[in-house]
Amino acid sequence: MRIATAAAGLAFCLVPAALAAQGPVRVGAELSFAENANAGLGARLDMPLVPFWTRDLRLDVSFDYFFPGSSLNYWELNGDLAWGLPLARSRIALVLGGGLNLAHSSDSGVPGSGVTDLGINLLFGLRFPTGRRLTPYLELRPELGGGERFVLTAGVLF
Repeated sequence: MRIATAAAGLAFCLVPAALAAQGPVRVGAELSFAENANAGLGARLDMPLVPFWTRDLRLDVSFDYFFPGSSLNYWELNGDLAWGLPLARSRIALVLGGGLNLAHSSDSGVPGSGVTDLGINLLFGLRFPTGRRLTPYLELRPELGGGERFVLTAGVLF
């Protein structure tokens, strides 16, 4: 229960950040593959943090629901600071960062089996701006604590 309250508090802290964001707040859809959790579907909120050090610093908040099979349930909530570094002579940007990971697993056949863990993750990725509003991306997130998985994500920001 305390972790759920902490997650709700984190979500309420993100609302002022979204309001203070300078530039377009974008949403996205993603497909993820996680070690020992199979495929997952998710959504992303991407907010620029222009008032800080650089215009390339963003807050990425993502939620992924995975389908590990049988009666197991698994989902993750991630909040990452992501720094986009444009590659020379290219529109592609290298993305580096990290943040918090909240992972929940349970077995629907066993009452009270739910476990929620908080950890950190690292973020490595590429963004492929199209010149239009769409931005496809690829990411790898090694998790230290929380889900303790490697997650590969492909998605598109609108």
